[in-house]
Order: sequence, then C-alpha cells, then structure tokens
Amino acid sequence: MKVITFYSYKGGVGRTLAASNFAVYLAKLGLKTVVIDFDLEAPGINAKFGLPELSSNQKGLLDYILLFQQTNQAMESLQDILIPVPLDNTEKTTLWLIPAGQYLSENYYRQLNQLDWRVVFSEERDGVGFFQQFLARLKSELNADFVIIDSRTGITEIAGLCTQQLADEVVVLSSLSSESIQFTKHIKKLIQNSQISKALGKNIDIKVVVSRVPKPDDLLGFKDKYCQIFETPEDKLFFLFSCPALELSEFLAISKPDTNEELVNNYVTLFYALDLEIAKDKIIAEIEKVSQGILRLSPEEAEQKIIQLTTMYPDPEAYRAAMRFFRLRRQDNKMKLFAWKLFDSLPSPSDDEVQVILAESYLTTAKSFYTTKKELPDLFLINAIKAIEPLHLNNLLEIEKILIYAQLLVDKKEYDKGLRVVSEFCEDEQLSYELRYDFCSLASRCAYGLEEWKLYTEFDEKAKSLLVEDMPF
Repeated sequence: MKVITFYSYKGGVGRTLAASNFAVYLAKLGLKTVVIDFDLEAPGINAKFGLPELSSNQKGLLDYILLFQQTNQAMESLQDILIPVPLDNTEKTTLWLIPAGQYLSENYYRQLNQLDWRVVFSEERDGVGFFQQFLARLKSELNADFVIIDSRTGITEIAGLCTQQLADEVVVLSSLSSESIQFTKHIKKLIQNSQISKALGKNIDIKVVVSRVPKPDDLLGFKDKYCQIFETPEDKLFFLFSCPALELSEFLAISKPDTNEELVNNYVTLFYALDLEIAKDKIIAEIEKVSQGILRLSPEEAEQKIIQLTTMYPDPEAYRAAMRFFRLRRQDNKMKLFAWKLFDSLPSPSDDEVQVILAESYLTTAKSFYTTKKELPDLFLINAIKAIEPLHLNNLLEIEKILIYAQLLVDKKEYDKGLRVVSEFCEDEQLSYELRYDFCSLASRCAYGLEEWKLYTEFDEKAKSLLVEDMPF
C-alpha cells in the first residue's frame, strides 16, 4: 500500500482538487483507493466527488482521533468512517472517502476544540503507533492499494503528521508568490530532515507543483528557471497551468478526459511521475482492453479513443498501440508522432519494432525527396538520422538504404560519420558500378567537407573512373 499526501502552504492552489483527480484516476484502474480529509479546520473534499450531504450517523476522521484521545482505544470498525464513492461505468467499489466528520454541524467545531495533539502524541497515548496502526487497518480491512491524504495547509501538527509520518510521497502545490515559494522550500527541508520519518525508515519523495499559472511560450526555459528557484530537480517539478473553465466551476477533469485536454495532460504528467509501480499491471491491462476495443468503433471514434488512451496513460505500450493504429490508417505524421514518443520513452533505443517503423518511414520520404531533387528540411535530417542510425549500427540496413542514410549524413554536414559509412563500399567490387559510383561521390563530398584534399582527389578520381567504366561503347 502506498500513501501519498497532497499539501500546500496556503489554499487556493487546487490541492484538494488535484488529490481528488488522482484518487479517481487510480480507482478507475480498479485500484482500491482511500481518500482521507485531513484538513480538519476547512474540510469538504466530499463535495469534489459530488456526494450528497453526510448522513446524520456518519462519523469521520475527527471522531476516530477523539475516541483514541479520550479512551486510548481505536474505533472498533473502519466502516463507521468510510463512505463508498460511486464512479461512472464501475460496478465494484474501488474508491472510499474518510471525511473529516459532520463539519456542517455546530457540534463539529466543539469537537475540534477538544482535539489536543499533545495528548494524542503523549507517552500515555503513543500517537505515532496509533496512526501507523490506522494505516495498517486500511491495508488489512480494505486491502487498499493507495491512500491519498488531503492535508491541512500551513505549518501545523496535522501538516507534520501528514507529510512526515504518514506519507511515502508528498506532492507540494505552490503559487508563484514569494511567500509561497519561501515556505514551499522550507517545508521541503522539514520533510527531508524529519527525524520521525527517519525513525520510521521512510525516505519520503517530494514533488513540487506550480499551480494555476499561465502556460508560457518557452516551457523548457520556464521550467529551468523555476527548478532553480524552488531548488528542485527537473524530474520533480510540475505545472498545473491555468484553466479558464475551473475559474467558473470546479470539476474532476479525469472523469471527462475528452474535455479540457490540457488540464488532463497536466494532471496525468504529475500522476505518472509518482511511484505507480503497483499500478503498472492495471495500466497495461487497460491499454490492451482499449486497443482491442477500437476495432469495433468507427474510424473517427477509434482515433479519438486511441489519442485519449495516450493522454490518460503516457506509457510506452499506449504509444505503441497508437503507432500501430496510425500506421494501419496510413497517417504517417501521426504515426511518427507516437513512434517518437515510444522511442524516447524506452530506456535505450533497443526496440526493433519502433526502430524499423521509424527508419522505414524516414527512408521512404528521403528517397522520394532525392528522386525529385528537393531539399530536405534540417529538422527532418536530424530526426531521420536519429531514427536510422540504430539500424545501421546493428547492420540491419540493406545496401540501398545505407546509401540513403549516407546522403542524409552528408546533407547534415556530418562528414566524418558519413565518410566512415561510405568508404568501405567504394572498393566493393560485388556492387554495381552505379552504386560504387554513388558511394565514391559521397566519399569525395565528405572528404571535401573535411578538407582532406588527398582523400578528396582519390575518391573523386575513383568516381570518375567508375563512371567511364559504366559507359556503354
């Protein structure tokens, strides 16, 4: 079971909404997920799920803690504080909420005033053990896969409990105000240096999310700037860019991924960076299910479904499914888009399928350009060489394709690499005069570009001699 806390120094940055979206994301995969409203002073996460007002006998987290504070006993059954959350198209319950309590009643705030953290964490009560046992019960009684905690803001006992004792990972949301930046950095240090987390054997990972800012034109430069400001590595800084629709009414974007694609993409990029290893099998199963189901859809519906799949699950296997789909549809540009996503998502370019598909696409296009003597764009040259090179290094290119690859290298002015590719074929008498001539011509162009005049003369003369030998008399 994995526990992930969503925290912010101040409100208004979408912390609760992000936690709710993540919970739905996991639960829709069939992962048993529990959301805990730990924001006891400003509760209400149940509203994010569209749940009705709590029933009069519904208890919550505050009741659970107060019983322990007063009696040194835990509540007999967790069912007294759990609320099942229904999800669309899901018959089996996979999402539960533990609310703060009856926060709309006057009695709730009288109860809140009775809460004394000094007593809870006293030697007589052992609050640390109590909360560890609470997590253990969620695991044993619900068989929960994930626990999502919506923490209280500020630097308080609850925030410390949620971020340093209970969590395996912490997602810290922040605005770009100087105050929020300062305290986000401060809370990071508190978590990293926490003695209680070290005593519990925890090495808590921290992700920083800059929320509700306009999306910049130069995203890479923007991210680099704020990595430095927040003193956070690139792979631990994320953005939830401004969404005009959220300014009018909050909603769970993950529940409707076909709308507000930018917001969904922001959320999923963050979610996928969290440690979802235990969700991997579920994600692959969902990708396979959707991939098989698109065969029964119209072409337009199938395309929408496959793109939605890659948005929700930016996984290599989702990119592979999209690559195959668009290849079958003969949509080369879209096929290459997802082939590159697959290529770049692999630990190393060792996947034969994507290598071959990408290389064949670029080789076919390049051959067409060279036949019509059109100039190839520089970006095309860069991508084509990147795609074809692994096949060349593994000796998987036919001789005619090696020639095209060499031409691409020459056009990109990679003369040294080009010379190494072509020189061995200039003396290969098993090749036709025409192919040897083409290789020698390219070799002379490489030597000229390298200002290797002796080599240039040698290859140029060889090319001329082959041209003479090939002439019919």
